[in-house]
Amino acid sequence: MVSLIDQNNGPQLQSRFAEALIASGLVDDVEDLQALDPRPYRFTEGEFVCHRGDLANCLWVIVDGAVSVRDEQHSLFVRQRHEVVGEQNLLGDGCHRWYDLVVSERNAELLRIDRHQLELHPQKDLLWRNIAKIISLKLKKATRRNLELGRQLEDDTRILHAYTNEYALGRRLQFGGVQSTDHKTETAVIWFSDVVNFSSYVLELAPDRTADVVQRFFNAQSLPIQEHGGHIDKFMGDGLMAFWIIEAEQETDSVCDQVVKAAEEAVAAVARIHLGTEPLRLRVGLHLGTVLTGDFGSATRHQFTLIGREVNKAARLEQIDQADVFEGKHKLGPIRLSREVHDRLQLPAKSRYGARLLAHGKHVGEIELFVASR
Repeated sequence: MVSLIDQNNGPQLQSRFAEALIASGLVDDVEDLQALDPRPYRFTEGEFVCHRGDLANCLWVIVDGAVSVRDEQHSLFVRQRHEVVGEQNLLGDGCHRWYDLVVSERNAELLRIDRHQLELHPQKDLLWRNIAKIISLKLKKATRRNLELGRQLEDDTRILHAYTNEYALGRRLQFGGVQSTDHKTETAVIWFSDVVNFSSYVLELAPDRTADVVQRFFNAQSLPIQEHGGHIDKFMGDGLMAFWIIEAEQETDSVCDQVVKAAEEAVAAVARIHLGTEPLRLRVGLHLGTVLTGDFGSATRHQFTLIGREVNKAARLEQIDQADVFEGKHKLGPIRLSREVHDRLQLPAKSRYGARLLAHGKHVGEIELFVASR
């Protein structure tokens, strides 16, 4: 414990202690500071000033250093030099500490003022008024901080939704922010799409014009995908990957019908975008199969996605060109369905896609596909 007495001026508070009391706002309009019987204590970093659950029978004024207000291991606030701490719990008889007070700098010096000294002081009404004012100011500051955090949370949420689909976000939230998601084997309809020959325009158009067109044709696909229950996995140049997870309670036939409706709407919407007089053309490959889902990547950066042979097959369906077809008379349409998707369609969708073709798929061999029969 440090001496309170000013060695040069007799029984008076040392000037730095008096300065801390005055700067804290605790003793505004109070004449006799010595009557509070403040007692100085020194602490080192990490040392507890008081623990959660302790009887709240005093408050503290920080002469030097800083004190963290903690809820278990989480620091809620840091109180700095010349601030009051521990005063809120004094307002009720027999109250206990709500939080731990822990020194957060290498050394700290605090003045302890016991509750009974506040009650015995001849100007106790002023002291309690000042304590109420200190609490009010802290509440105002905390309210502003909460508003700022709320706005930041809204901004972060918008950013998160812009870069992560709802399904991946839900999986991630189950595991918290410090862990990757688990990995699951699931059944999914996989969508790959690409705007035909758009790459040839990229260097010919002004950069802003290119960005505008790209946004328009991705919007034209994203909206029907989301409206029909799908999730955007990623954008790849002018290509797009999306998926529908078949949940246990869902009917695969119904999901496949929704996927095909989304593809038809996307093809029509992209065709309404023109470069000059030329409409853009979209190709879509759709396949149903078993995939592995979860976070994949490096130790420092990863992405939720789907991987596996069935994902590759969906990509190859989209990439097939007329020259790859070796059986079947119909021309390739913009929407190409694997047999797995075709067989689960309900009428009349199955009738619309009744033309069967066989084609060579790069790295996957022979692919059976179905396209619109008219």
